[in-house]
Amino acid sequence: MTQSKATMPTYSEADARLMLDIFSISFDSSVANATLYARSTNTLEQHVFQRVATQYRALSDSLLSRLMSLPKDSGTMNVEAGYIAKAYLMALKSSNKHAPSRVMSVNRQSLKRIRKMLRRITDRAFVGWLSQYLAWIQLTLDHVQYQRNAMALEQLSSMG
Repeated sequence: MTQSKATMPTYSEADARLMLDIFSISFDSSVANATLYARSTNTLEQHVFQRVATQYRALSDSLLSRLMSLPKDSGTMNVEAGYIAKAYLMALKSSNKHAPSRVMSVNRQSLKRIRKMLRRITDRAFVGWLSQYLAWIQLTLDHVQYQRNAMALEQLSSMG
């Protein structure tokens, strides 16, 4: 359910710009993970990238609904958001063998950069709300890393 315009919170210009940068990163993350999901041939990896894409998409949708009135474009792009977009594009250009680990690496960078931006936002209620999404995504990424480490150990033990 979306909030009416009368009950929409108002944010400072600086906070709104940071929120837009966070939106940009989360949307790029969603698209990159969805792209890799479609490209992957491994069922487990398809599940992982679909889940991460869905989580970043939920974050993007929620941010967009909170930012009904957007600040005027300053004509400049935040370096953080631009870096993440470029990193995802480069990761997606890599081979099928390397793309999953590279996209997961960029997923972690995305979270790190979003958290860095959150420290500069003055609306603490918004920061708390957004932190819940970030924790949800972090749990997924940590679980995937744990599974990959366990699989690697299993492969090593079966070889020796």
